[in-house]
This record gives sequence, structure tokens and C-alpha cells, in this order.
Amino acid sequence: MSPRRMLSVPVLLFLVIGLFAAPAQAAAPSQAEGPAQAAARGYAFYSSAGGSMVRLLGTTVSSDLTAQSTIAGQKLPSVKKSTTAAVDIDKLVDLGVIHTKTKAKKAGKKGIKIVSTARTADVSLLNGLIRAEAVVTKNVTTGTPKNLKAHSHTTFVGLTIAGRRMPVNLPENFRVQIPGVAAVVLNSTATGQKDGVVSSQGYALGVWLLHGRGNARAGSSIILNPTNSALSVPVPKDAPAVGGDAYGSNALIKLTSKVRGEVGRTGEVSTPPIGTGGRVNKNRTADVSIPGVLHVGAISSTTKATSSAHRGEVTNTNRIAGLNVLNGLIRADAIVVRAHSKLRGKKFRQDEKMTFVNLVIAGQKIPISVGRNTTIKVGNVAKVVINQRARTRNGNKIRGLFVELLQPRGGLEAGARIEVAVASTRIWR
Repeated sequence: MSPRRMLSVPVLLFLVIGLFAAPAQAAAPSQAEGPAQAAARGYAFYSSAGGSMVRLLGTTVSSDLTAQSTIAGQKLPSVKKSTTAAVDIDKLVDLGVIHTKTKAKKAGKKGIKIVSTARTADVSLLNGLIRAEAVVTKNVTTGTPKNLKAHSHTTFVGLTIAGRRMPVNLPENFRVQIPGVAAVVLNSTATGQKDGVVSSQGYALGVWLLHGRGNARAGSSIILNPTNSALSVPVPKDAPAVGGDAYGSNALIKLTSKVRGEVGRTGEVSTPPIGTGGRVNKNRTADVSIPGVLHVGAISSTTKATSSAHRGEVTNTNRIAGLNVLNGLIRADAIVVRAHSKLRGKKFRQDEKMTFVNLVIAGQKIPISVGRNTTIKVGNVAKVVINQRARTRNGNKIRGLFVELLQPRGGLEAGARIEVAVASTRIWR
């Protein structure tokens, strides 16, 4: 990933609480609001803050968002805090205490304010080439009936890069290059608006290796104090809030008992709470590769949603091609999943569908008529769930494949999880 690509504003995840909770059963979408909440329905928001994220290419090291604090929904006030004592990864990242906090509250009679803050002390990156006594990133998002605004900013205390002292306040998206070592972006901020939603991404410092360093290849990245927020305009009182998402793959990697990581949802698209106005929003990714773990040739995700008085409809799809999991243990030419929910007055219905072409698991070709939530155990190596589905009274979710390692394989410990072809929908009623 290049520094330029990292600065783009992502399509953020709205009102999606967590991943699938268990390997054999998809986690249910969140339950409906109570009558009082529904009558007072307002802004929909999402906000997160963390201490660090690390992606080391050429290895399976991919650290979690450390000291993560996340809030989402519509209920105010909402607050989350988190603290991590220290982070030490392969002589590339050495951090002291990390504090994060996310908070959403009312602002005035009809407004909302969301603040995400990440504070990291005793920073040492690239074995001391980058140092700081303290780094603080604050992401502020506000909404009023007239407009939505978002912005992030970082301050540095005692920051040095390759021995050079840097000021406390730096210009936005300030770039530094350590010759032959790394490209660095400081005080990164990016915002965008689409479909009545404002989103903001900010981080204190991003490092991209220009050449290999230890076991990490060129292109490996370190992100310090990543913060994200998203806020939608208020949902009309009689209109249901809608939601959901679709993505091609996600890997929850467990390398050791201390190093876990989420590679991230690829080709993801999310449904805005007010819908898309009947338009189809798309996200495409040409190629995804995690050496020895996962390769997908192409990913395409779509969302289409409408919301009006006492009516709502959401259709989310994901299509992947050229799938190879765990060096050929699982292969498929194509997998397509679709999740759909529809509300008309008090009548609510939901459905899911999965199709695939040439799905093969451990040499066994899977029939097209395979049933939902079919579990296949591949010896003592892995457990695979096919056509995994879950429903609640306000939403549904389908996952084409879920894989959990039962013993170490390809540098991964038992417990590593991979999900492929996922779609979900929600209508709060």
C-alpha cells in the first residue's frame, strides 16, 4: 500500500457491530430499537480510535488495532475507552502506554458531536529512526440540521526523524522521506461526503518501507494513532434506518499467542442509514494476496437500498473470482452471495442466496445444492463452514465460506480464521 493510497477516504462501516462470533454459526445482526428510541431516531454514527496497525508484507504478522475504542449506533451519549500498556513488534514498533477514547454526545438542541482521541507515549519506530515522547490525534465530527463537518489533527511532543527534531504542529499530510529506508506521512487527515454521510480518517504517522527490513518486505506499513468517524444526516422519523455491508474476504490471523491481527475486509461496501436512493453503489478490487493464506483474483461488492415512510429495502451482494485458500486446500472459480431484506408497513421478510462455480475443498468437489451451514472437517487441519447464514427480526447475514485452522499451518497458529464472500442487510423497525 502506498502513502498516496492510504490517504484516500474509505467507505466506512455503518452500524455493523462485530464480526461472525462463532465458526459454526454466523453472528446475528443487532436487535431492533425499542419504541422510545425509534420515535427519537436521529443521527447514525460510527467512530473508532486505536494506537497502532501494522502490516508486514512477506510475513503473516498483521497486528490488531491496538487499544481499540469503537462506538456505533444512534443512542446518545455513547462512550468507549481502552488502554494498552505496551506494544513491541519485531524491532519495528516499540510503543509505551496507549490511551484511546471515543465519545458521541448531543450538541445544542438538534446537533451531535463525536470525538475520537488516541494518545501514545514513548514512540520508537524502525529501531529508533523515528521517536516521540508523546503523540495525540483527535478526530472531531459534528452534525447540525444544516450541515455535517469532520476533521482530524495530530500534535507531537519530542518528535525526531533520523535525528532531526520536528515541530509540535505540522502541516496536514506532511511528507518526509528517509532515504533508502521509508516514506513517512505525518498529521494525515482526509474527509469526504456521499449519500448524506460525512466520513473522516486521520492518523498521526504512517510509515511505508521502501526496502525490506528484517523479515518485512518493501511496502510494509505502520500506522500510528488511526482514527475513523462517520456520521449520517438524521433519518426521517417514519422512515426506517437501513444498513448492512458486503465484502470479499477478511482474515483474522493468529501468528502467536501475543500477535493477532485482522488483515481487513477487502472490496467492502457499506449501506448508508438513509439508503442509496435506489442507486447501486459498487466497490471493486482487482487482486488480493496474503502469501500462503489467501488469494482472490477479483472482488466486486454492491449495495442498493431505499427508505421512506414505513418502507425499506436493502440488497447487498458480493462476487469473488479465482479463490485459493491455504495453498490450494480450498479453491473456487467463483462464489456469489446475496442478502436481501424488505419492509412494507409491519410486514418484514428476508432472504439469502449463494451460488458458486467449481468449489473444491481438500480435493472434494462440493455440489451446487449444498445446504446452508454445512460444516466440513478437513482431517485435523481445518474446519470449513459453507453457505453460512443467520437471521434476526431486523436483519440477516450470509457468508460463503468460513475457515478455522485446527492446527498450525503455513506459519499460522491454530485458531486463525478466514472468511470469504460476505453480505448482510438490516432494517431497524
